Amino acid sequence: MFSWIVEKKSKIKSINAWEFVVENIFTDLTIGQSIAHDWACMTVTEILDDSYKFFAMEETLKKTDFWSKKVWDNFNIERCVRYGDRIDWHFVTGHIDDVWVVKKIEKKDDNSQVFTISFDEKFKDLLVEKWSISVNWVSLTLVEVGNDYFTISLIPHTLEITNLWELSVWDKVNLEFDILGKYIIKSKT
Repeated sequence: MFSWIVEKKSKIKSINAWEFVVENIFTDLTIGQSIAHDWACMTVTEILDDSYKFFAMEETLKKTDFWSKKVWDNFNIERCVRYGDRIDWHFVTGHIDDVWVVKKIEKKDDNSQVFTISFDEKFKDLLVEKWSISVNWVSLTLVEVGNDYFTISLIPHTLEITNLWELSVWDKVNLEFDILGKYIIKSKT
């Protein structure tokens, strides 16, 4: 389980087919540990001097935007929560539900930014204004939900500590919906 709170951002140092090498910013990583990368939960397979490796299988590449990543791109990362830690937001699994597209980015006078992101109508029941959604592993509040889009507002701090400032119109983003909403929808079917 993860808390939706980005710990850091880390650069991709190399990509070799399905194996990613990522800058190690932690001092206590172990092989087998789960780390969320832009919302996708990946297993550490090897620890190097200043980096670590994970393997992105075909299913991961199919369900995420990892196939479009390049060397020196940043991942938003978080290690899984430990029992007894503070939970600053909602429980999520690190299993991405879908990949959607940034349709518009509006810069505001206060240095915040509003992103408009398209979505497939089949997910509309999981989107609730003023509730949360994870975009590339960042927990954000839904500002507006339309028929085929939603908007989120990003404060300058969020833009500074995550890779969302690197996004442009037409870029793809990884999304995961709140686990409680998924269970509620499932219980109604």
